[in-house]
Amino acid sequence: MRRAFNSFLLLVCLLLVGGVGYYLTEVRQTAEIKKIDDTIQLAKLERAQVSSLLVEQASSRELAEESLAKWKSRYKQIPGNLNTADMVLYLENLTAYGFERFDISLVGRTDKQDFSYYTFKVNALSTFDQMYRFVWQIENNREFYRINDLKLTHQMIFKENPETNLPRRYDMIDFSFTLDAYFNAKSGIAASEDELMDVPTDLLPRRSSTHNSFYPIIRTDLPPNDEMLLDVEKATLISVVGDRAIFQGDEYQYVVSEGDRIYLGTILSIDPRTATVRVELNKGGNSFTVNLTLDVEAMDIMRESDVSPQPIDQ
Repeated sequence: MRRAFNSFLLLVCLLLVGGVGYYLTEVRQTAEIKKIDDTIQLAKLERAQVSSLLVEQASSRELAEESLAKWKSRYKQIPGNLNTADMVLYLENLTAYGFERFDISLVGRTDKQDFSYYTFKVNALSTFDQMYRFVWQIENNREFYRINDLKLTHQMIFKENPETNLPRRYDMIDFSFTLDAYFNAKSGIAASEDELMDVPTDLLPRRSSTHNSFYPIIRTDLPPNDEMLLDVEKATLISVVGDRAIFQGDEYQYVVSEGDRIYLGTILSIDPRTATVRVELNKGGNSFTVNLTLDVEAMDIMRESDVSPQPIDQ
């Protein structure tokens, strides 16, 4: 009997221990574990947020440094005030030479929150080189001007040579554009000239163009000889004396030396030993050299003639 009671008591103790263990393990400890897991998850989220904030901070710092660098590297200024009369005077000074026509008209004024600007309409006729220099000055000076809708058209005009009264051809560019001139900038945007960065010359475009797209490589028409230069294809070589050569034209004699300009070309060399004149001609972009040798018969005829034509020194 006593042995059965001990077994029963042992069983009750085992059940109590098992129940307490189950409660501690499956109930109370599970809640603690869940609480710890929630704390760990919250810590991970906070850590992720901190990492994201650090990345955003680094990105914002880079953006701020880039913006500051751009701000410090400004080379344009927006004046506080700008009169249309001053603007017209500035443009007229740029077009004082090389322009056949320069027309400018005010389109209107636009006021923005941070700045204002005038819009001008420009129509002009000039040589290609002068047009290029004009656009270069507008786009690379200190004042903030902007050219829009630039249109170029080749135009050929003829003007009388005052010395010979013969027509001279000029290859011109007829161009038009709208010009925005900025002013009245908000505080912080405008800057005085001494605050602007000096731009290295090698970063700016060339002041003069190396290529004229409107000048054909090969011309089908030749310019008139309005300067009445020596035309070696129509004149006759009649004498070579030292470093000079004499040509007989229809009305005049021409005395030329090495390097002298002639119609459509240049005198390259004069050889008195062989009585040969070497010239370079350029006909519409097609360059070639010609050797002209003294015509003895023509020289004898000139010697026998009583006529003494007037020489023209080149």
